[in-house]
Amino acid sequence: MSGNGIARILTWCVTAGAAVGGLLWFLGVSWPFAVAAAVLAVAVGGSWAGFTGAERPQYFRPVDDPRPGTRSEVSQTAWALRGRRGEVTDLGRKRLRAFARSRLRRRGLDLDDPADADAIAALITPRAAALLGRGVRMRIADVEYCLDRLEALARTDLRPPTRTDLEPASPKGSP
Repeated sequence: MSGNGIARILTWCVTAGAAVGGLLWFLGVSWPFAVAAAVLAVAVGGSWAGFTGAERPQYFRPVDDPRPGTRSEVSQTAWALRGRRGEVTDLGRKRLRAFARSRLRRRGLDLDDPADADAIAALITPRAAALLGRGVRMRIADVEYCLDRLEALARTDLRPPTRTDLEPASPKGSP
């Protein structure tokens, strides 16, 4: 702001303060109180004028998308597991399915492929495979069971079952 602008603002503030102080003294208020009110009016006017036309300060804004594995993701997952009546929310089920999808992909299986459903059931038990299905209501105990079964996959070095392993064996006499 230029020097002329500051002088003009200060002139208006002092004029307004003198008017407020003079009006209060004229109405019968003691002169020290009138002077204090005038000084207060000058201070408020000067402060207000100092902020007009000023730019807003730029505040640092944290990134909204947390990176995978950060503490906020763990916190969000914990809250997703708290649903009504002890049921896991949709977000919790989606996170569990994403974890299962990544673990099963290491074995060459696709959670969403119906052709792999039997192999998945044989690998992680039919109960866990049914719980990982779409639209199934889950409780915390079900999530723990599925996580235990999926963690067991990481500890075993077994080869994934193939579709031929799941077919019933033919009797010995038949070709």
